[in-house]
Amino acid sequence: MLYRILNWLFIFAVKGYFRSISIRGLEQIPARGPLLLAANHTSAFMDPIVLGVHIRRTLYFLSRGSAFRKKFVASLLGKLHMIPVFRPEFEPEDVGRNQATFARCFDHLSAGKVILIFPEGVSKTERRLRPLKTGIARIGLGAEQRHDFQLGVNIIPIGINYSNPHQFQSDVFVNVGRPIPLDAFRESFTRDEKATVYEVMDLLRSELEKRTVIIKDERLAGLVELIEKLYRSELRDDTLPADKLRQDFYLSKDIAAAVQWFDENDPDKVMAFDRRIRSYLRHADRLNLRDTQLKDSDSRTALFRDILLLILGFPLFLAGWIVNVIPFKLAEWVSRKIRVREDFVGSIRLAAGMFVFLIVYLLEAGVISWWTSWPVGFASLLLFYPAGVYTLHYLKAAWKFRYSLDYLFIWRKRKHLIERLRTIRSELIRALEDGRRQYEQIKSADSPKHS
Repeated sequence: MLYRILNWLFIFAVKGYFRSISIRGLEQIPARGPLLLAANHTSAFMDPIVLGVHIRRTLYFLSRGSAFRKKFVASLLGKLHMIPVFRPEFEPEDVGRNQATFARCFDHLSAGKVILIFPEGVSKTERRLRPLKTGIARIGLGAEQRHDFQLGVNIIPIGINYSNPHQFQSDVFVNVGRPIPLDAFRESFTRDEKATVYEVMDLLRSELEKRTVIIKDERLAGLVELIEKLYRSELRDDTLPADKLRQDFYLSKDIAAAVQWFDENDPDKVMAFDRRIRSYLRHADRLNLRDTQLKDSDSRTALFRDILLLILGFPLFLAGWIVNVIPFKLAEWVSRKIRVREDFVGSIRLAAGMFVFLIVYLLEAGVISWWTSWPVGFASLLLFYPAGVYTLHYLKAAWKFRYSLDYLFIWRKRKHLIERLRTIRSELIRALEDGRRQYEQIKSADSPKHS
C-alpha cells in the first residue's frame, strides 16, 4: 500500500520536476514474467523513482544494506519493496547475509516479479559507466538453474540520460533495450558457471553503453557539454518524427565519440578549440546574452504578441503564484538545508518538494474549506497542481520576454559587439563542421575493417 501511494505521488513530482521526459522502448518490457532491470546509476534515489513511475509493473529494488540496520527503518524500506544487499567494500562483516538476499531474489523471480538492479553498485553523477558488479548475472542465472532454465528470466538494459539530474526543470531521456534471455546460456552455464557470468556481464555492459552517453576521459566532459550547447541544435533535424530528446541523445553520443577521437589524434587542436569556445561563451555571458540569441540572425520576437499574452494570462498566473510560492520557497529552503553527496542532490530536491507541496496544499485547502465549504476546498486542492504548472510556464515566458527586451537594448547600444560575437560563433560552427566531416570520413574508412 505504501509503495503504491508513494508511486502515485511521485508521478506528479517527477512531471513537475523535469521540463521534459522521453522514454524509448517501454514496449520492450514484457507485461508479465520474471525480469531483471539493469540501469546505469548517476543520481541515487532519482533513478529508481524515474523508472518506477514510468514502468507499469510493480518493481522491487536492491538497496545498500547499511540502510537496514534499524528495525523500524528496515520495516519501512521493506514496505517500499527494497531488498538489502551487502557489498564487501561497504559492509564486509555482513557479506554472508547476501545468501538470504539471493534467496529472496530467486523467490521473487520464481513468482514472476520484477527486480531493478543498478549493477555499477554505487551512484555518481558522471557520463560514464563504472565497472559492473556480477550480482545481477548470478541472480538471474541462479534462478534459472533452480528451474532447469525453464523460468524465462530476461535482463532488460536501461540507459538513463539526464541533462542535469540535480537541476529543476531539466530533461531526462530513458532508453530501454531489448531483453537478454538467460535461458540462452543454459549450455555454457552447465560447462563453466563463472565464465558464463562474465559472458552475460560483457553483453550487458555492451548494451548499456549503447544506451548512455559515455565520456571516457573526465577531462573532456566540460568541452563535450560546451559543444552540445553550441552545436547540437545545428545538427538537430526538426522535420524528423523522432522527439527532440531522442535526437539529442544520439547527437551527444556522436559528439562525445568525436571529441575523444580528436583528443587521441590531435590533442593540441582540441585544447585550442576548447579555449576558443570558452572565450566566446564568456564574452556572451558578460553581455548577458545567450547563445540562442546569437544563433538567430534576428532574435527580436513578436513583442506585442508576447505582451498581450502575458497581460491576459496574468490573473491566472497570480492565482497560481499565491498558492504555490510558499511551498516552492519552503521546498527550496529544506533541500538547501539537507547536506548530501552530489549524486543525492536531485533526489533530495524531488522528495522534499513532493512532501512539502503535499503538506502545504492540504493546509491551504483546509483553510479554504474552513472559510467556505469542504466542496470548494476539495475543488481548490485539485486545481493547485495544474495552477502551479501554468505558473511555471508563465514565468518561463516572462523570462524569455525579458531576455528579448535585454537583447534589443544591447543591440541598440553595442551592435558592433554582437556582430563580432556572431562572427566568432560562425567561425566556431565552421570549425565544428570541418571536424565533423573529417571524423565521418575516418569512420567511413574504418567501417569495412570492423564489419
